[in-house]
Amino acid sequence: MMTEKELEQAVEDLLVQVCGTPRALSNEADLLEEGLLDSMGVIELLEGLEDLGILLQPTRLPKDLFRRRASIVAVCRAACFSGKTM
Repeated sequence: MMTEKELEQAVEDLLVQVCGTPRALSNEADLLEEGLLDSMGVIELLEGLEDLGILLQPTRLPKDLFRRRASIVAVCRAACFSGKTM
């Protein structure tokens, strides 16, 4: 089981990989609006999260959740430490 810090780092590393830029980690970056994360990127992100043991159901999550790094990390934290699929 990962610690919260390890989880956050793993999710951030994955975001940089999927988005192709460290800009994805900026608190000001709107990943969707800026085109850093498109629909294929969301799928790639979800697959990468699944590889980390974090199961998210995109149909259960609002699209706006994928706008910011902080909201993505928060939902991953909730899924990881609750043991539930979000």
